[in-house]
Amino acid sequence: MKINKERLIALKNEIVMAEAINKKELEPIMRESLKRYIGSHIPVIGVDWDIVLNELYPIIQNELPSIFFRNPRAFLKPRNKTFIAKKRDPISGKMVEVELDSTKSAKTQEAILNYDISQIKYKPQTQKVLLDALLFPYGVLWHGYKGDFGMTEEQSIDIQNDRNFVRRINPVRFLHDPAVPMSEIDEGKWVGRSFDVPIQDIVEDDKLDVSKDLKGFLGYGQELNPRTFIPPSQQQSSQQGQDKITVGTNKSLLNFTSDEFQKSRSAKFIKIYEIFLRPTKKEKREGSNGYILLLTEEQFEPLRENEWTIKAEGWPGKILEFNPLNDNTFGLSDPEAFGNCIDQKNAVINLQLRNAQENSKVWVGISKAGANEEDIEKVQQGQQTIILFEDGKPSERMYVASPGGSASSELYMLDQRIQKNLEDKSGVTDLKRGFLQSGEESAASVKLRAAGGGARPAYRQDIMTDFLKESFLYLNQLNKQFMSVKDAVRIVGALDIEWSDKPTKEEIQADVDVEIDAISMLPENPEKEMQELNNALMLMVQGITTPQIQQKLQQEGKTLNLSPLIEQMLLRLRIKDPDVFRNIKPEESMGFASIQQLTQAQANVSAAVTGQQIPFPPQAEDDHKTKLEVYSSTQQLLQAMGQMSDTLNQLIQIHGAILQQMQEKEANVGMQVKLPGPRVETVGMQ
Repeated sequence: MKINKERLIALKNEIVMAEAINKKELEPIMRESLKRYIGSHIPVIGVDWDIVLNELYPIIQNELPSIFFRNPRAFLKPRNKTFIAKKRDPISGKMVEVELDSTKSAKTQEAILNYDISQIKYKPQTQKVLLDALLFPYGVLWHGYKGDFGMTEEQSIDIQNDRNFVRRINPVRFLHDPAVPMSEIDEGKWVGRSFDVPIQDIVEDDKLDVSKDLKGFLGYGQELNPRTFIPPSQQQSSQQGQDKITVGTNKSLLNFTSDEFQKSRSAKFIKIYEIFLRPTKKEKREGSNGYILLLTEEQFEPLRENEWTIKAEGWPGKILEFNPLNDNTFGLSDPEAFGNCIDQKNAVINLQLRNAQENSKVWVGISKAGANEEDIEKVQQGQQTIILFEDGKPSERMYVASPGGSASSELYMLDQRIQKNLEDKSGVTDLKRGFLQSGEESAASVKLRAAGGGARPAYRQDIMTDFLKESFLYLNQLNKQFMSVKDAVRIVGALDIEWSDKPTKEEIQADVDVEIDAISMLPENPEKEMQELNNALMLMVQGITTPQIQQKLQQEGKTLNLSPLIEQMLLRLRIKDPDVFRNIKPEESMGFASIQQLTQAQANVSAAVTGQQIPFPPQAEDDHKTKLEVYSSTQQLLQAMGQMSDTLNQLIQIHGAILQQMQEKEANVGMQVKLPGPRVETVGMQ
């Protein structure tokens, strides 16, 4: 398979355009957002500011847990009872269509998908994407399979061979067809990602077509600069002939290494592009599925060229975007939406500070005739300075005045209005931060305000849920394509599963028409979950003990299992002792009997065989099942020898009647067990 040369040239130029968009439009937004998040952003209007309040950090920290912070879990529900699949007939050896159980297949897929989510560290990567989506226009979660196509040398230690993986991608590293905006990425011809790989790894990979002329570029270009905050007013060149203030110089990491290392191949990297390219209409008619390409700028031919073998639907990169803009290159980030309000608030705060400083100054006037340079210097330094005059009264030589009390109240009113505007845009108020707003009129007003303010987080939670569903669906289809039946049996822990081996693309996409729901398994309130589990248990007990419900369930072909529910309740109560709730041991399946009961039964059998009166007549507290087993076995032996014991027959009848009464008592609470008195007196008589 070889990609058309003309199309390869067009693709490389489209990659250049996509990188230019990210470099010129996306990267400046990301840099400013990061500076705002860490509190080091200085806008143009803040040249003479003394302080910068970080108003963005608490807003983002409030949004993160309100959208997603728990362990994700997938629930798969079949939409139909059965589905049609192709399986090989063991007799003819041909693939035939068979009707299979959708419920069993959905349970198998659910168990494997949730196992996969826990193994590939899905939650940490998703949390990173969420932070990207809040700070930047969008976040990207890349889904892949480490196999014999695309980029096989993933650097993460968590990514294993022949396994699925998910990775958060820096939005600048995510590339897509520049002919379509982010809102219509599904119509694009290709998507991809770029990453820097040590040139040594690329050259030594015998599975890649690598040119000998690769040079690479010097890596470790991260610049180090001091994090200490320097007021904006001090970051400018001082006026009036004073020396220029040096803020600090940035240095690359390579500047700290030896010349030998800088000139070696170990310090060099090469930029790789992994591109998923859809087929053209002509190629699609000819049966092509598209291409998975590894490209680099340093050679024209692809490093690797594979057919698009992934049978999952959609692009491997899933986009999380909270503020989409239709027909725009990409959406709007939160810092862009209310960044101006934050700047205006900081401007007012600095005006308030300056106003307070100016109004708190003490003005000292000293007579020219009675002061020298030393006296003036003492006044400028302040801090309880004592000035001594050689002659005359101090009041004639010095005058002290303070303009206190003339601070402007308009600045503080303006501060409140800007804060209100910031809360309206961000949706994060003091109430959500856990503080009571000043002037709250009643508890009802707080409740109404909280209910109204919950609409915005709920909207973003819904977007996050849709994002997780798309991600789960893609992972589920990857599992169905690449996971063998042997691994599926190992994960599910049962041989009775519905899992296809080497399915086709059509079978993967239509295997089971399932509805995937992404929720959390960590409850917000454990006591509430315990109450719900207890209510469910009571309903199940009612369903088991009520004959009408039992009959209806049997007609519908259903049954109730109490064991899983009880196990969940014990786990929630933190009762993890394995002996509290366990499987029945083999030796327990036939039951236990006490030595006392066996000894009494043996004595009664001896008395019945020899024609004597039985020493231990039947009692209500006896182990009736054990004695019935002994008497019945003995009676069968006697019958085989052609003999019969009326005493044993009477004992069997009495114990059977008592056992039946006890069983009826359990079903009907309040019923008493009565011994058949007349028959007890005649036991042992021939």
